[in-house]
Amino acid sequence: MILGTIVLLVAVALVARAVIKTNGASDRGDAPAFALPTASQTPAAESASATSSTEAAKAPNLSVTTEIGSLADLNTVAAANDAVFLYVPGKDGSSSNPPAAAMQSAAGRIGAQGYKIGLFTLKAGTRDHEMIAAQMAVPGVVAGFKGRGMVPISGDITETKLIQAFVAASSAGGCGPSGCGPAGCN
Repeated sequence: MILGTIVLLVAVALVARAVIKTNGASDRGDAPAFALPTASQTPAAESASATSSTEAAKAPNLSVTTEIGSLADLNTVAAANDAVFLYVPGKDGSSSNPPAAAMQSAAGRIGAQGYKIGLFTLKAGTRDHEMIAAQMAVPGVVAGFKGRGMVPISGDITETKLIQAFVAASSAGGCGPSGCGPAGCN
């Protein structure tokens, strides 16, 4: 029992150290947390043009063809959204046809509940694409909720799976201002 208590205290100390280290290293303040911390530190090769807040408030972005070069771009182009569905194509750019019908249908059903959902495609061959492809099977979709979490979906992408991933991402504990990745907190 004493040995178990010692192991538990050491584990708590390591977790506390990691949390303090992460909070101390973050300079982003209260910025939206759609991006991985390492992705936000790299300059975006190609930034997608940002839509104005008034346009985004009038109609949800249901185009899956909006291509972004990095996850950090989501903090700009999806600032008015509560959540995003991010299509991640295969490593060589194969299967670059996103499951648009399922993504649009899920976004429509979620949007009916009062949430603003953005649909995006991550450009193949970018640094963030390689990082995500190392953490999940591609092609796939990452459901992300602002300030909460990201949940990967691979294989057969259906409306039901997308809605379940949205619910899981929205109920995640969040990772603070440093952001989350498809595999969890970083």
